[in-house]
Amino acid sequence: MSKIIPFSQLAKAQHLNFLEHQRREYQEREDYLTRLRRLLFQVESQMRQAEVLQLELFRHVAKHFQVELNFPSQGDRLALQRSFVEDPFLFTLTEFFANRLTPEECLEKILALSGKKE
Repeated sequence: MSKIIPFSQLAKAQHLNFLEHQRREYQEREDYLTRLRRLLFQVESQMRQAEVLQLELFRHVAKHFQVELNFPSQGDRLALQRSFVEDPFLFTLTEFFANRLTPEECLEKILALSGKKE
């Protein structure tokens, strides 16, 4: 003979099954997000390192041409962007590195900015 299962038990089992399914879905997404966050952290770290190396390149060029160069604090990204637009030396180098100036044009502008003739 078949046993009759009360509706309340069926409803409870359905609710428990639904909750368990939702928990598995949530956990899968949470694990995926955790992996993505780790990856994002690694990428951000590599980007910051590359940005610092780029700034060091600008400092190296400034030192070569004896141009005083002061960058804002590294946390102030807006001020850093602004300095690349407003500082004529940085702007000239940016144009040169973007292949919008030839080496001769870049040198002329740098020398004009520093007031030197060579």
